[in-house]
Amino acid sequence: MQQNFSNLNFLVGNEKIISNIKETPVLPIFSDLIVKFLIELSNKLLANPKAKEYVDVISYAFWIRKSSIEQEKKRYNLGKVGRGVALHIAPSNVPVAFAMSFTAALLAGNPCIVRVSNKEYEQVNIICSAINEIISSSIPQMSKYITIIRYEHDEEITQMLTDLCDIRVIWGGDRTINTIRRTSLPSRAIELTFADRHSLAIIDSDKYLESNYDVVAKDFYADTYFIDQNACSSPRLIVWTGNNIEKAKDIFWKNIEYLVDNDYSMQPVKVVDKLDSFCKLAAYHKGVTLIKEKNSLYRVSLKELTKDVMELKDNSGYFFEYSAQNLDEMVPVLSKKCQTIAYYGISPEDIKQAIVAKGVRGVDRIVPLGKTMELTLIWDGYDLVDSMSRIINLR
Repeated sequence: MQQNFSNLNFLVGNEKIISNIKETPVLPIFSDLIVKFLIELSNKLLANPKAKEYVDVISYAFWIRKSSIEQEKKRYNLGKVGRGVALHIAPSNVPVAFAMSFTAALLAGNPCIVRVSNKEYEQVNIICSAINEIISSSIPQMSKYITIIRYEHDEEITQMLTDLCDIRVIWGGDRTINTIRRTSLPSRAIELTFADRHSLAIIDSDKYLESNYDVVAKDFYADTYFIDQNACSSPRLIVWTGNNIEKAKDIFWKNIEYLVDNDYSMQPVKVVDKLDSFCKLAAYHKGVTLIKEKNSLYRVSLKELTKDVMELKDNSGYFFEYSAQNLDEMVPVLSKKCQTIAYYGISPEDIKQAIVAKGVRGVDRIVPLGKTMELTLIWDGYDLVDSMSRIINLR
């Protein structure tokens, strides 16, 4: 296909760089150039007063700091090298996901083309501005390795970019993935997809009643309200265990309400959306109860967990609740669509053993409450660096 980049809006890079990207050499994983760049990017973001207004930007900067990268590096066989050009189709609902994606691909040794959403996020502008400063001042050789663009949804442009790639990384719902897949991959290219998924939290009521309520509330708020439950890792279902569930619920939700009243602002359209979601749920499932203190907090009590209940989930403060006698009761919602289990007061090893014993197809992460948004090089069951690099076999 003849290349025409006139409809691309370049946030980082330019037409010349993207035209020549197939000739850009791949690098060893965790190459000195990439590590130096990420450390400088971290320092620049952490020193930026504007960046400090966005917790997700600072979390990203903290993840790529020197000590963090050095710790990650220890896990890998450093004899691997990049596969080639990595094309990233970033999601529209998680502002900093694009940076997580290109960071993993760069560490795997690949030059990157990143398509970010047309939705304006200040976090994207802050990170791209810092990258441009680094390229123009201290590390100009990085210009060949990262191009960040916007364009309107256009199958012809996506095919043109796909023709350049050796790895295609798609973040989005099933519809987005299927649309992108209408464009054909080069025969040697690989594809990683990160589809729409759901997550849940398990809280032991007895351990919770011994906890610092303010700390637990802030951790839960960070996992959920901070990004309107838009991230796949944000819990939509809370499973309660233990002997004092009703007392724990009462205290827990009062503390969440306090944070919501003081820190959270909800779009008016979500009031209608959440009521619509509950009405659809009630039409299909008997015995569901809506505990609604305010529009910003919907609690939907479930009598049982069924395979389809998470298809009727919502966000912006919309939570299912279920009281369990044992962990096996979670099995119906642990399909391939289930990504993360956050826990409080329960052994993660016990959760893992219950999952393995039942042979479920879902659950790729088991993390403490408050840590579901943590960035990592292992995501949705993929080791991103290993997946995006290759082995040169010596015999």
